[in-house]
Amino acid sequence: MTGAAGGIGLALSSRFARAGAGVVMADVDGGELRRRAAELTAAGARVTAVTADLTDPGAVARLADTAFEVLGDVDVVCNNAGVLGPVGQPLWEVPLERMRQVFEVNHWAHVLVARAFVPRLLERGRPAHLIHTASMSAFVVGAGSAAYAASKHADLAVARSLRADLRGTGVRVSVLCPGRVDTPMVRGLTAPRGAGGDTTVSAEDVAETVWDALGSDRFYLFSNSDAPLRLREQFDDVWRHVPFPSPSAEEELWPAPTATTVARKQ
Repeated sequence: MTGAAGGIGLALSSRFARAGAGVVMADVDGGELRRRAAELTAAGARVTAVTADLTDPGAVARLADTAFEVLGDVDVVCNNAGVLGPVGQPLWEVPLERMRQVFEVNHWAHVLVARAFVPRLLERGRPAHLIHTASMSAFVVGAGSAAYAASKHADLAVARSLRADLRGTGVRVSVLCPGRVDTPMVRGLTAPRGAGGDTTVSAEDVAETVWDALGSDRFYLFSNSDAPLRLREQFDDVWRHVPFPSPSAEEELWPAPTATTVARKQ
């Protein structure tokens, strides 16, 4: 469970632990991670806390080693680490270094985790499920959200590629696309124009969405009730720009019937 010191990652860890699963929690914030892990342990959970910078390939490899050593077999990998980054600024004003940092966590860290875990999952030959946390921002882009939205689009593409790569194996892939979630990352934030949606759910609601999908072939996991409307608006916009050329004469094989067409009796 990456990004497990708070928000969705912590809620996922708690939900899995309540069900009796052993959980390896990973986060770059070691102090907060250990505190949260201690709370879950005190409540009877079987958790292991691993402080790791997931943008470091070596740290990710060590995390995978620890997970398999502690758990024996890994059934679910929640690729959840993420940062919000700069919001409210147009693309040309966002410092490039800040944009790179967002991509390092939201995209490249997810790539590294998948590369570290998936070969081992395939080698074990057991059913497993890989959950990638993207966002509704993988579909809906508002003003002033270039860094975050672009990184989430990239993560959606990675998840879709993994789904195709793993088709026919025992490893399922889902991409989690929550809208606004009440977490410390966004609490008090005014979403950029067109980016936030009209609903807010709890991190626990999102964790329940993931839990309900485990073992199924559901790829897209949406947690907010306004997701259908927001998606419809986006795809309607795409559809309006799709050209529909007139059919050529060769394609018009059957003339349209006229009002005088009658069936001749035999």
